[in-house]
Amino acid sequence: MTPIWFRRRDFVSNENPRTVLLSTWPVLVALGLVTLLIIGMLALDVFFSQQEARRTADIVENSQRSITLLNNIRDHAKRLAATSGEHEIDQLARAIDEDARDYEPLATYQGEREEWMHLQGLIRELSGNPRNRQRAASVVEAEIDNSIDRLLSINSLEGSNNVALIRAAHRQAVWSDAVVGGIVIGITMAISLWLLRVLGRQRRLIVERVQLLDEKNQELEAFAGRAAHDLRSPMNPIRGYADLILESPGLPEGVATMVQRIRQAVDRMARVVDDMLALSISGRPPAGQSSTAVVVAKTIEEMGADLHEVDLVTKLGAGRVACAESVLGQILRNLIGNAIKFRARSRPLRITIETRDAGPMVELAVEDNGVGMDPESAKHAFEPFYRGPIDRELPGHGLGLAIVDRTTRSLGGTCELSSVSDHSTRIVVRLPRA
Repeated sequence: MTPIWFRRRDFVSNENPRTVLLSTWPVLVALGLVTLLIIGMLALDVFFSQQEARRTADIVENSQRSITLLNNIRDHAKRLAATSGEHEIDQLARAIDEDARDYEPLATYQGEREEWMHLQGLIRELSGNPRNRQRAASVVEAEIDNSIDRLLSINSLEGSNNVALIRAAHRQAVWSDAVVGGIVIGITMAISLWLLRVLGRQRRLIVERVQLLDEKNQELEAFAGRAAHDLRSPMNPIRGYADLILESPGLPEGVATMVQRIRQAVDRMARVVDDMLALSISGRPPAGQSSTAVVVAKTIEEMGADLHEVDLVTKLGAGRVACAESVLGQILRNLIGNAIKFRARSRPLRITIETRDAGPMVELAVEDNGVGMDPESAKHAFEPFYRGPIDRELPGHGLGLAIVDRTTRSLGGTCELSSVSDHSTRIVVRLPRA
């Protein structure tokens, strides 16, 4: 039968969290479409802006070129009317023809083509042989001058109309941007509301699951307490009977040895039960504050027998820590006990306990000169029940550092280990300051 703390329970909400997460894909698609729409709108704005800028530049350039060409034709016509030399007439006629070829593609506005054809006729009349002219050169020159004035007026009107068209195009682009922007804002607001609704549902589910996990943790702690009590109950009479047997007179030596082993096994089992209980509740330590100096002094006093013949050095420079005295004492006892257990047989044990303030944290470091750890064992030192090659040669069950790490993290701190094989081990616990 599945134990109660692992038994599956229905959530308060009937919604499947996976369904809620999957329901967000339309939101993501819509956000993608909005993003593409914004990018497209910006691209169109850039494109049309470039088109309008190019068109405006062409209009300005054509207008300036048209005015320049017409003024050149006017000047050449005046000089043509004032000369009678054939050579000079040919040169001026060729110059007028070149200007006329350049102006020809520009004569596209309404009424401009007709006036341009009329001007060309006047120019041909003026460029002919002076003896064959039917009218005086001054008359033809005056008509050319008037025709050029009319063409300049037409070009001016064309420029004004083009400017008006450009302004209308600008206004249309502004309105288009406003409409598209309004659509984008509307879609974005709808998606935002939808997303807020989905996130609200997920938040409710998370709260419900946190409450459920809290209930399960309470159940687990209750079970751990009951299990510890139930496991201890049969060990007490075993220990009692073993003590009675050892006190019996005339006990054979072999029986006494076996009874002594029974007592050691019972003590070892009791420590396993205590450590498993401590590990189960290490994720929910009680709140409180304590003085690091006071806790270190009490712990050293309590462990006085175990610290016999140990060179103990203390460097206490920290103040109060946001951790109950009992919890900090348990962390310190585990660290010191770990150093004592893994002492080197070839040299006296030296343990250094150091505390100091480090910004918003308090550092508690315990360093020894014991057997140390190899790099692989150091990686797994905080894992429950892990025992390296050296650990297997010593009594224990691999829960001491796991309890320290879990308790430290539940208090909002960190735990780091650095070790050199057959040289030293240093464990630094960082806890929030009070």
